[in-house]
Amino acid sequence: MKKRLLELSEAVIIIKIILLLTLIFGFNDGRERFIFNYWVANLFLVFLIVSLIVLFNVLGLKLAAKYYGTEIKMKTWNSQKFKNAGTITKKLFLIYNTPILNVIVALLSNGRIYLTNVLSFDYKKEVLGRKFQYLTYFNIAVIVFFGLLFDLILMWIFKVFNFDLGLKISFWFILFNLAPISELYGSKILAGSVTFYIFCLIFFIMNIVLLQFADSFSALFVSLLFSIILSTLYFFIFQYKRA
Repeated sequence: MKKRLLELSEAVIIIKIILLLTLIFGFNDGRERFIFNYWVANLFLVFLIVSLIVLFNVLGLKLAAKYYGTEIKMKTWNSQKFKNAGTITKKLFLIYNTPILNVIVALLSNGRIYLTNVLSFDYKKEVLGRKFQYLTYFNIAVIVFFGLLFDLILMWIFKVFNFDLGLKISFWFILFNLAPISELYGSKILAGSVTFYIFCLIFFIMNIVLLQFADSFSALFVSLLFSIILSTLYFFIFQYKRA
């Protein structure tokens, strides 16, 4: 029986994450006066954009994992650790390390601060049909790179259509997912290679910043050029000479 790209349990998790991010981005609609109809309309638009961003991200991760002959299972950031915490005290201590923090920050900032780092995944170390039997940390880093790259491609599409809200949400989603914290995407890239992490950091941040005022091709060319140059310099200065 052919395996599905997305299991039912993962679909439920992804829906919850989409709803959570919709609340974070849609809590404040930017209007001086609260008008319910406008707020609901804005929330629905945010829901559609967030759904696209999350699904593009998951698709990139899944296809890259499939290339390596392995499977990944999407999950909420530190969800298992929070469930396994035996006491209320431990759960309260873990709040800063779970998506609960993202909601608290959104509420306290009146929807002006967007912490979007809520997704993570588990993976099978064994691979099928490839020369090497096990995945390396660098392989995992590449899988994460393609997940974020799919979101960047979506951001380029938003740029073509001058869709500012899509650009804004994509910006914050990519930015905070590069943070090397806990089991989040950024830490998985960093664990694979410091040089590759520097490349990804420069490549994605320059892209999402330049896309605010430059065209997609210019943003891609400049960010790719600088990320290659600076990550190569880091490698030769800090790693190659010490090897």
